[in-house]
Amino acid sequence: MNVVRTTTLAIGASLIGSSLFIVLAKPDALSLIILAMGVMFLLHGTGFLQEYMVRGILRWYRIKKPVIGIINDLSGTHGWAWSRMKPEGWLFKINNAINKSQIKAESKLIKITKPWTRWFLDRYLIIINPYGSVYPEINIENLTVMRLILHFVHNGGIFVNVADIPFFFPYDLEKKILYCPTRMEQVHLYKHLIRYLSRLLHEQDLKEFYPGMDSPFSKAVMVDIINTEIKENEKIIPMHTSLKLKNSSYSLENVAINRGIRCSNHVESIVEELEWDGKLFTPLCYIHFGKGKSLFSLIFLEYDEQPEDIREKITNLQCDLIIKEVRMH
Repeated sequence: MNVVRTTTLAIGASLIGSSLFIVLAKPDALSLIILAMGVMFLLHGTGFLQEYMVRGILRWYRIKKPVIGIINDLSGTHGWAWSRMKPEGWLFKINNAINKSQIKAESKLIKITKPWTRWFLDRYLIIINPYGSVYPEINIENLTVMRLILHFVHNGGIFVNVADIPFFFPYDLEKKILYCPTRMEQVHLYKHLIRYLSRLLHEQDLKEFYPGMDSPFSKAVMVDIINTEIKENEKIIPMHTSLKLKNSSYSLENVAINRGIRCSNHVESIVEELEWDGKLFTPLCYIHFGKGKSLFSLIFLEYDEQPEDIREKITNLQCDLIIKEVRMH
């Protein structure tokens, strides 16, 4: 329980204690107002007001008037990882998909680091992170934004990450520094380059420098992310394969796959599963968590070995899946 809630809990108990006997003996307008204020403070302090009243209303309202929120906090060199379509581009694509499908929904750009947005996040049916494995963070130590999204999904929301490992690189907007959560060390451009060159000069394997494949988010939703790349003559080569949608004749040819998620009971693959190192995995899937789910695409969009037509087809497929989720609700 945080300081604010502890304080309001104490104030609420004090107000109720000081007014309850007056109300029971000889009620008047002032004592009733004080008692009502005490009850409200008490509800806020216990979390009941936020969790069961305000958020409950927001979750009901998002089904009646669904809104798709596209995170729009970042810009500049470190704004993306394996995804270069700006939030405005996603907004344009999704609006076209909404108009084409003729569903009653709205899409909008949101600043998830702003207090007002965070307080009313449950208003949205779907939240999209267009930055790949990068995301905006307001508290690197506690990973506040990431935990907020986890809570959003757990309580019935849908989170979409357009490319690569979700929540891998938190970006501190105030300090303008990109962090690596698996080591919690700075990955500022120049420091990153110096460490990288230092490792190469000492002939150490690149994988020793590069952190593990999992992120705090993937660990929280209990999935194992695997690397489907091989190293040949200092060159990283991804797995090239065809992807076929389940229950459909639609397929994508010669897709470059760099990451995947091991199949498990709460992993719902959208494409037919692939095999790597004797185990099944998927690069495109739903991860069920609590009452909600996340749509993960670990396929790199901004990548030299990824054909342009494949990038376009992947983004169109993601838009179609988003529209499908709106229809289902």
